[in-house]
Amino acid sequence: MRSRKNKSRRKLSAGSVFMLIMLAAVLGGSALILGRLSSGASVDLSKLHMSVLDIETDSRTETDADEELPQPEATHTAVWATAAPVIQATPVPMSSGEGFTLTLGGSINLSGEVRKNSKSTDAKVADYADVMMLLAPEIRSDVNGVFLENIFSDQHKSNDITAPGDAAILLQEAGFDMAACGFSQAYANGKEGVEATLETLSSRGIRTLGIRDANDSGRPEIRSVNGVNTAFLQYTATVPEKTRKNMQKSGTSGMVPEADVSRISEEITSAREDGAEAVIVLVNWGKNGKDPDKNQRALAEAIAQAGADLIIGNGSHTPQTAEYFYGKDGKDILCVWSLGSLLSGDRSNIRHMSGYLLHVTFRRDSSGGVETGIPEYTPVYTWKYKQDGRFYYRCIAANAEAPDGMDNEQRKNMSKAAENVRSVLKDSPLKERGKTDAD
Repeated sequence: MRSRKNKSRRKLSAGSVFMLIMLAAVLGGSALILGRLSSGASVDLSKLHMSVLDIETDSRTETDADEELPQPEATHTAVWATAAPVIQATPVPMSSGEGFTLTLGGSINLSGEVRKNSKSTDAKVADYADVMMLLAPEIRSDVNGVFLENIFSDQHKSNDITAPGDAAILLQEAGFDMAACGFSQAYANGKEGVEATLETLSSRGIRTLGIRDANDSGRPEIRSVNGVNTAFLQYTATVPEKTRKNMQKSGTSGMVPEADVSRISEEITSAREDGAEAVIVLVNWGKNGKDPDKNQRALAEAIAQAGADLIIGNGSHTPQTAEYFYGKDGKDILCVWSLGSLLSGDRSNIRHMSGYLLHVTFRRDSSGGVETGIPEYTPVYTWKYKQDGRFYYRCIAANAEAPDGMDNEQRKNMSKAAENVRSVLKDSPLKERGKTDAD
C-alpha cells in the first residue's frame, strides 16, 4: 500500500500541482471577495495581489505601473435645463450648427463724469476706445448685446442723456454687435435723436433694439444665428407720460416701443409665424435701485405665457436676481430682472458700480424650438483711476485678477462688487462662469 501511495504521488506532474495551487488561490480569493461584498465593505484588489487587468474583459493593453495615462482635454459642453428649478446634471454636447451662444451686458450710461474724464485736456478730443478693453475677452459669443441709456447724436448738445456719435466706438471695440436702446429718455431729442442713434450705431455694424424708424412696420426681424432663426425684441416700460403724449401727437409712437402686453404678444406671435425658433425679449423696466415690483412680475409672467424663450430686464442700475416663470405649454422661462450697470460714473454706492454679464447657450430641440443651457454670469466693476492728473474709467471682470496699477482701495471695491453680485445671485439659477461647486 505504501508503495502504491508513493507511486500515485509520482504520477502528479509539476504542471498539475501548479494548477491545483492556482485553483485553491482563486477559490480562496473568491470566497474572501464574496464575503467582503456581502458585508458591504469595500474590496482592495491590491491587497489580494490581484491586478484589475486580470479580471477585465475589454481590449485595453497593459501599461507600466508608473506610466501616467494621458488625460482627455477639457472641453466646455452645454448643460440643459429641463423643468425649473431642476437642472440636468449630465452634459449634453452641442454639435456645430445646432445652437448659439449669447452674452448680454447691463446699462452703459455715458454721464457727464464719464465723458469729461474720457477727454484729453491736451488734444481737446474724447477717446472712448479703451474703456472696455479689459472686459472685451469676456464678450466673445455668437451674439453680444448691451443695454444702452444714451442717445448718440452730433446734432444735439451733449449731456447725461445725449452722447457724441464718436462715443459709440466703445461698443464696437468691446465686441458688442447689438444694443438695446429703449429707455425712459430715448425720445428726449425727438424723432431726430432716435434717427441719429439708429444711423450712428448702424454705421458701426451694431444692430439696434428698442427704437425704430418712424416708417418701420414693427414686424420683428428674424436673424439666423448659427442656423437658428432668432427674434430679438426690446420694449420700454418707463416711458414718461409727457413723452408718450408727444409721440402720439407727432405720430411717432412706434419709434420707442412700449412694454404693452398686447403689443408684445402680437410681435412674439408674428415672429413665430415668420419662422422664429428662439424669441428673446429685453425690457427696460423698474426704478433706480428698487427691487422688481408687482407690475414687473405681472409683465414677466405675461411675456413668458406669450411664448418668449428668455426675458432679460434692466433699468434699476443695480444687479438683481433671476428666476424661472412657467411659460407657454408648461415650458420654464428664465427671467433676469436686472444686469445692473456695465459702465457708470455713479460712485455713491458699490451697487451702482457693479453688474454682470449674462451668458446663455441655446440649442435647437426636437419640437422646432430651443432649449437654454444652464445660464452663467461674470461679475463686472466700473474702475475709476487717476494717472498723470487725469481720471480714467475702465470696465473689468470683478472676479479676475486686479489690473496692474490698481491701488488697494480700488482692489477692495472690485472685490466688493464681485461679492455684491454673488450675494444677489446666490439663490438664482445662474452660475458664476469659471467657478465650480468646490470653489
